[in-house]
Amino acid sequence: MKRVLLLCALESIALFGCDRQGGQVLQLIPSPNGAYQAVALDCRKGASAPSTLLKVIRAGEPAACETRPLEEVTLTAGSPPRMAWMSDNTLVIDERGAPPRPTLRGEVSFVFGPWQVSASSAAPASSPPAVPPVAVVPPVAVVPPVAVVPPVEQVCGFPGLTLPTDFTVLAGGAYAGKASTGQIDQSGHAATTMTVSVDNPRKPVVLMLGAYEPTIWSIRRTEGTTLLAVLASGYHRQIVTGLDATTPVAIHTYDNKSPCGYFYVDPERLEKLNPMARRFFGRDVDMVYPARGGAVTLGVSQGAPAAWVGGGEASVESFIDKTAPLAGEAGLDEAVRKGQLRRADVGDRRQWEEDMARVARKRGLAWDAGRLPALHANSSGTLADAYVVLRPMTLPAGLYGAHSAVFFVPKGTQRPRGNPGHSTLYDFNDMSCTGAGCH
Repeated sequence: MKRVLLLCALESIALFGCDRQGGQVLQLIPSPNGAYQAVALDCRKGASAPSTLLKVIRAGEPAACETRPLEEVTLTAGSPPRMAWMSDNTLVIDERGAPPRPTLRGEVSFVFGPWQVSASSAAPASSPPAVPPVAVVPPVAVVPPVAVVPPVEQVCGFPGLTLPTDFTVLAGGAYAGKASTGQIDQSGHAATTMTVSVDNPRKPVVLMLGAYEPTIWSIRRTEGTTLLAVLASGYHRQIVTGLDATTPVAIHTYDNKSPCGYFYVDPERLEKLNPMARRFFGRDVDMVYPARGGAVTLGVSQGAPAAWVGGGEASVESFIDKTAPLAGEAGLDEAVRKGQLRRADVGDRRQWEEDMARVARKRGLAWDAGRLPALHANSSGTLADAYVVLRPMTLPAGLYGAHSAVFFVPKGTQRPRGNPGHSTLYDFNDMSCTGAGCH
């Protein structure tokens, strides 16, 4: 499952036999599902006008300057980029310590590191793209991507992986890792991070890593430890980083509707581990290591070497989709800032109770205001987790459980679109109640 393929370098044309006719290929990385390819090309309009293009093209199309891309940018001079696919339609170009760049919208979107975008539209297929001259990117070394995020397999195993007769299955994790404030999915839960250290030189290792919350796993190992494969699972999104591009990874979670089920590591919920291990690796788990404080060390040596291979600090920010709406409480806070919502107060609740009482009297029914969900007011008079809709909007995703809320829709205001989850909507337009809190 090698995802980084160095086809040519500027100083090794003779070695690889590259043809400069259509533009020299500097680096090519297939997307996780193989549908797209990210290719860095040395395209020349003239002897003194070099330009380096990064193109995303469909698999099977020629990696050439003349090929019309789905998305295209011109790279300025600098150190070689490290490219990795976050998903089938998001490519990361990263350099440590660089400020984040905005995302380009399109069929394939980009998350940029230090590179400046000079052009982003595709040229007609009949002619090479017109781009301003820039310096040629230096030869690209074969460096593992900072983040390797493979696709979710629809089979319960690792196709093509041959395991040795003697290996060990180590499981580790917790309900959640170290807390952060960023979101990497639409669950409404902030992501957590987990540092995984593997020190097991006696036998090659397969890892089973599980957390309930959305989690970024940063894996490192000792020099003598061999990692054969990594299975990551949980309820929400899981991301694995720190591995070289040849280590196969499978992600199976509840949220991505894995056909194989899901697990997370909890001392009270270990019954799912062995069935998953047998399904994926043909044998039971040898040892389970609970994580604490966002870190876990697995293996027989349990050492603390001065130098680890792989790993590094997992940056939640590098996995945030800037184009995705915020979910859960963060999404509600954003809607308040945009003027789509305001915090509800005791007056809003009282108005609903009075109007419902009038409707009930007209219908000859009894109205019990005590059956409304408990909405407690704070010292300023606003209600906890309750809002008034001010203008058309779409509810953020992830309004479940503790992230649910109550929404009052004033007369003449459009009811919000989207999935309310476990939330409750009181609509003054027709005096209707929708959601989990209705009776």
